Amino acid sequence: MPLLLGGRYIVEKPIARGGFGATFLARDRYTPAMKRCVVKLLQPVGFTSSQMAIAKQMFEREATVLEDLGTHPQIPDLLAYFEVQSGQDEFFYLVQEFVDGFTLEQIIEQHGAIAEADVLEIMLSLLPVLQFIHEKGSIHRDIKPANIMVRKSDQAYFLLDFGAVKQVAGTAGQKSTGIFTPGFGAPEQMRGDTVFPATDLYAFAVTCLFLLTGKPPEELFDVNHNRWQWDQSVQLSPNLNDVLHKMLETAPSDRFDSAAAVLQNLSTKAPAQSKKATSSPAIAQTSIQVPVPIASASAINAPPVPKVPRSTKTPWLLSAKISTQFIASFLLGVEAMLLWEVSSTVGKNLSIEPINLVAFAVVFLSITLLRISSILDNKDLLVFVNLFSMIATFAGQFFASGAFKNFPQWIDIAQYCGVAGFGAIAFMAALRLIFQLLYSLL
Repeated sequence: MPLLLGGRYIVEKPIARGGFGATFLARDRYTPAMKRCVVKLLQPVGFTSSQMAIAKQMFEREATVLEDLGTHPQIPDLLAYFEVQSGQDEFFYLVQEFVDGFTLEQIIEQHGAIAEADVLEIMLSLLPVLQFIHEKGSIHRDIKPANIMVRKSDQAYFLLDFGAVKQVAGTAGQKSTGIFTPGFGAPEQMRGDTVFPATDLYAFAVTCLFLLTGKPPEELFDVNHNRWQWDQSVQLSPNLNDVLHKMLETAPSDRFDSAAAVLQNLSTKAPAQSKKATSSPAIAQTSIQVPVPIASASAINAPPVPKVPRSTKTPWLLSAKISTQFIASFLLGVEAMLLWEVSSTVGKNLSIEPINLVAFAVVFLSITLLRISSILDNKDLLVFVNLFSMIATFAGQFFASGAFKNFPQWIDIAQYCGVAGFGAIAFMAALRLIFQLLYSLL
């Protein structure tokens, strides 16, 4: 028998389960078409009294904020909020508008990074929503690709998951309670300090970088220099590049003070859009093609079902530029030919005694491991190693001419090394092509 909640909502199936409860897809039997909705359950099983108080406070806050913010067409409406008593246990339910679509995280996972024009479209669509939220005295605090959805029916953007929303007192902000997504949270949020509207702008900028590059934040942030670096992953227009840099400043006071200010720097039409967002904003639509659904549970306005994350790190064979790896391959070919000539001439002369043979094998294997592991795309180091090897060979010929008596002339060595270098380039090109095909398929 289907579960009936509050005498009104018929549960169809579970969607997801998290630390605070579960989410279900349901239908409202008090509407003529049995309209679909999303029911969130706060489930206190295993909670201590203090944990339950915090969870209940968050849940009530989400209901209060959604009731206040649900008047915006790009924020899901709050349909109901009620409690159910079962013995000594209390269960809290929150019913939201069902948004049938896909999150930006799901779109990037399936189709990769999107163009700058589409990201600008997303910014122009959602910045008025942020301005609306901030002018209502709230801060979202958990903006990320998984909390932005594109509705299938009209390609409109929606901002989801207001469970972490913080009410703001005046302009001073309030202390963060540690609710954020690692990598997307602003520095002041990660420290547990005061949060501001600029805190949301920081997370939104990180979200835009994820959309532009398809890479997680940890791959775009340079820990050594404590700054964001995306130039190697994507080339942006100067204006957008400057706007993102300012949104990602470490100190909140160095960022834009409002979403309207960001809009003004992105477009000359920003003031009109910002004003529109505070009264009766229209839903901005996207030209991004929403993918065909993989599973119905993934298209629900709720936390996604846990899954094994797919690595977004670029394989080492494809991470370096083609020119860099081809130059390195040529130098490797030259070095390999030089090692071969030395081993086939001098090596034979010195390999009569077993200890010499073992020593030569250890040196040769060490050099080979260095070539294929740590300095493949380091041209400067390869040039130094090759020059050092040639100098060592010259010195050997001069000081140990007996061992080098069978060593070819240098004019022959240059020809052999050139052929080997171009052969290594051809081999590397074939490897890159094969690996690129396999990686795109997998």
